[in-house]
Amino acid sequence: MLKTILVSAAVLAVAGCTTANVAQSPASRSAGTAIAASSLPPVTSSPSATPSATAVVLAAAPARWGSRPPRPVTPGAAGHSLAAICPLVSAALEARRPGTAVKDRVYAEYGIPAGQHYLYRIDHLVPLELDGRNSIGNLWPQLVGASRAKDRLENTLHSMVCAGQVTLASAQRAIRANWARAYHRYVSTPAVPSAAPAPAPPPSPSAAPPPASCFPTAASGNCYEPGEFCSLADHGMTGVAGDGERIVCQDNNGWRWEPA
Repeated sequence: MLKTILVSAAVLAVAGCTTANVAQSPASRSAGTAIAASSLPPVTSSPSATPSATAVVLAAAPARWGSRPPRPVTPGAAGHSLAAICPLVSAALEARRPGTAVKDRVYAEYGIPAGQHYLYRIDHLVPLELDGRNSIGNLWPQLVGASRAKDRLENTLHSMVCAGQVTLASAQRAIRANWARAYHRYVSTPAVPSAAPAPAPPPSPSAAPPPASCFPTAASGNCYEPGEFCSLADHGMTGVAGDGERIVCQDNNGWRWEPA
């Protein structure tokens, strides 16, 4: 009898140990999982995911009436379609006016601070009137007075190309190589001196006037500038250019916005 009791007690003891081991297994697995998770490196964002916004100055700002853009920075770009520009520049070309973001990029490439933007106009080296492109390689900042003289050259060459007096390729090559020399050849001797005085210091930020509200605007929403073509609906209309200057749409070798 005593032997039977002892055997039963031994069997129960073995069963209890087994049950305890089984009950502890989930806890052991949870602890192991926590240890494995704590050994993993933390997830961080890569610093290279944020692009650098630092602008790189590629060329010096134009300082003279006859300044030309450096070819490595602004080589010029153009198509070869007479149908796109004769007798008038197509609406598709007119829609290529650069927006503010593109203009700011051009100013940055030439190292022109915001306080001196009023001294320049962003110009197409090969103009839209000669099937010029709106790529960054065809845009450069030009002194305001020089840009108005170049507008007259562009208008003259446009009329000559459409009249068959000069080929489109020749006109593009002349204005791309040396627009000032082309001005002397096709227009007249400029009335302005060859060397413009040094730009005046920019006004202090507190005294800077608020930007003028231009009207009307192109289909792209950008301001018109003197020398640009105006639409049929604008004939005879007066407005304000992007630099605050009053302009009028009148017939000058084609209907264009001219200083009022």
